[in-house]
Amino acid sequence: MIKTIKNIEKEISSIEKININDIKGKRALIIVDMVKGFYSVGALSSPRVSRVINPIVELANKLKDDEKLFFIDSHKENSVEFRSYPKHCIKDSEEEKLIDEIQELTNLDKTTIVKKNSINGFHSIGFKNWLNSNKDIDTFIITGVCTDICVETFTLSLATYFNEMNLEKDIIVPINTAETYDFGNHNGDLMNLITFFKLKSNGIKVVKNIELC
Repeated sequence: MIKTIKNIEKEISSIEKININDIKGKRALIIVDMVKGFYSVGALSSPRVSRVINPIVELANKLKDDEKLFFIDSHKENSVEFRSYPKHCIKDSEEEKLIDEIQELTNLDKTTIVKKNSINGFHSIGFKNWLNSNKDIDTFIITGVCTDICVETFTLSLATYFNEMNLEKDIIVPINTAETYDFGNHNGDLMNLITFFKLKSNGIKVVKNIELC
């Protein structure tokens, strides 16, 4: 097993960057759960999230003329999800608010905010309505947290939906814009590594980063 992990680490570390100008056609930026409840306050907050704030901000500003969708984790007190996770991101709480730098991005044009009640934003009505209104998007760039939970489930759901519908779409996940947390046996570096490998193995274009010039 250790040998396999080392081989996966070697494979992921060899992934190269791409240039923004190489992404042709209509593009959309998806920003997953960049809220305070996963960053600075609450049971599921993690300082690791600070690593991806600036890369996401820079990417969003570069894509200011493209479609942008922000997922916000938002739960009622009796959310069924709390059977699996500690209470977090309660509706109208501080945890539910976007991180300040990310909140500023919502002032850009072509911005949509979608609240979700599960780890997988693909199932939210708001996202499905948005997707139906943006059928001409060629490339989806997915960023945010947590890599191995909300980002992974959404990305794989989106990819498998397009496969089922026989639609040729590109999905890109830049490594420098996705992050997770450390807690007990949940080692953030390991979870990132395994998730990027799984995404890559399922046809997702995992890249080191996207050059913006």
